[in-house]
Amino acid sequence: MADPETAQRLAAVCSSVEKIRGRLLNSPAGNDDILEEVLIAARSDGEIAGPVDVLHAVLQALGDAQGLYSYSDNGRTVDRGVHPAGIDRERPAEAVYLCPAARCARFWWPQGPVPVARCAISGEALRWDRL
Repeated sequence: MADPETAQRLAAVCSSVEKIRGRLLNSPAGNDDILEEVLIAARSDGEIAGPVDVLHAVLQALGDAQGLYSYSDNGRTVDRGVHPAGIDRERPAEAVYLCPAARCARFWWPQGPVPVARCAISGEALRWDRL
């Protein structure tokens, strides 16, 4: 996996690729070339830190002060909370879905009878795991 910061930024790309694409296409440049560079680098297992950093900076320059972090929800829809040690020990581990290639920090919580989220980079379904 990439360094934690790059992995988190790539997770934001994966979970919000169409929102980011729309933002770039509606910008003065009117293209999503930098997003495509990130996706190509990730799909080819190339160096992704540089392209992800550039995309982050471009989004900031377009007025998204948090850059990629403003798109970083990781598919979370509910607050899972924190359980101190010794509390609720009998509860089984929760299922979580992760990046199929372990290339980013994206995760997705199962949400009832809906299809498993897919990786925007490879198109594969996210990988099932337990916490």
